[in-house]
Amino acid sequence: MKTNGWQKVFKFTLIQHIKTKSFIVGNIITCFVVALICVLTNVLPAVLGDDNGIDSIIGDNNENPLAEFDAVYVYDDSEILAEDDIAQLEALMHVSVPEKSVDELVKELETSEETSAAVQITAALGEDDTVIGYDIKTYYTSTADGGEIDTLNGLLSELINRRVLLNAGVSPEKYESTQISITTSRVEAGAKEWNFIQSAMNYFVPIVVSLVLFLLIFSYGNAVAQSIATEKTSRVMELLLTSVRPLAVVIGKVMAMCIVSFGQFILIGVVGFASFLISAPFGWMGEAMKIANDPEIQQALQNAAQGLGGVQTSEMQIAEAMNDLAAGFSPLNIILIIIIFLLGFMFFSLVAALVGASVSRMEDLQQAMGPYSILGVLGMYLAYFPVIFNVDSLDTGAATTNPVQIFSYYFPVSSPFALPSAIMLGTLDTAQSIIAVAVLAAAVVLVAVIVSKVYEAIILHNGNRIKFGDILKMAARK
Repeated sequence: MKTNGWQKVFKFTLIQHIKTKSFIVGNIITCFVVALICVLTNVLPAVLGDDNGIDSIIGDNNENPLAEFDAVYVYDDSEILAEDDIAQLEALMHVSVPEKSVDELVKELETSEETSAAVQITAALGEDDTVIGYDIKTYYTSTADGGEIDTLNGLLSELINRRVLLNAGVSPEKYESTQISITTSRVEAGAKEWNFIQSAMNYFVPIVVSLVLFLLIFSYGNAVAQSIATEKTSRVMELLLTSVRPLAVVIGKVMAMCIVSFGQFILIGVVGFASFLISAPFGWMGEAMKIANDPEIQQALQNAAQGLGGVQTSEMQIAEAMNDLAAGFSPLNIILIIIIFLLGFMFFSLVAALVGASVSRMEDLQQAMGPYSILGVLGMYLAYFPVIFNVDSLDTGAATTNPVQIFSYYFPVSSPFALPSAIMLGTLDTAQSIIAVAVLAAAVVLVAVIVSKVYEAIILHNGNRIKFGDILKMAARK
């Protein structure tokens, strides 16, 4: 395998690419967008959800959202509520006596600038006119918050349920003893239990990572094919081949683009991580950091969770999810992710180099890139869509039971896009990850062997475009 001179091609291609204005401007724009996304992702939830922060959980447990109503009109057509029920409502909010019909009041609420609501309670009757249920319908003004309305409806439902039991002869003491919190969840046997934040992270991280890797690997693979095809069709390749071997050209170009893409990959990662850290004290990450570093806050949140029936608060869920994600960035996992990126780039770039060398006219390049594009999109979709269509398994923490998703980790076309997120999230253990990387490495070696056998023949070919199937036949004969 004669590869003398690849260093010259590598140096020339690297310098020519990184000094172009489009590359410099493109990186600046990309870094700005990534930084902006990371900052907004961190800060916006904290800004928009300020009322749900740690301070509200620890210091404002007695805050009454129903006090925000200027007036609440209760139409008890079912006559289920007693005087002490109304008294409880009046202790929590401004209950007004309705002086108009429901329809008339609803008309006024349409244009009212106050935060008001009209509640109509009706009884559902069975065939023998016995009450089989109650219906609560709440009309509210545009200034009212949906969460406040849900709280109001929940309170009325609780009062009605309590009144039904009391009317049936249950003593108040026995009723209080029945008020226990019940939560349900689904966890497949042997699978790790996830909270809501962990499920969301396991849903979105693979999608984002596969998309970013696809854009980097596939776009630079296209650049390799474009560069080789341009030099071949412009006769520059003929001059170049007087000093270096044909195979050295493809090695030099692929290695140069590999370094450029890897550098951009690291740059995006550093900018994103730095932006996230800088904005962390002002965002939800700062809230999670407070939990992790302050035992008193942890204890207060635990107490709040017990008051909510043992349900985790959002801050506790964020902290747990971030700890799991941080555990995925062990030194071994980082090395594996870097190796996967480089192998994935080599795999697609070598295929792209063959495609670029197979054309004799630039007009044929777009058509020749068809199979290569299908290959890349197939790989990205195999890493992308199993996650989208596997939302149900994310609730159980058993995402790896999806056969298509497992296949995407070991199939060389999709593994460069699917493996990094699987390693970060712990979907695959170390042994499985190493096996998947070994399969990808074997595929790269196979493509490299094909390139070494046919590249010198097709780079010197002039005439009709050589089809991908013909390239494989040429490799089989040699």
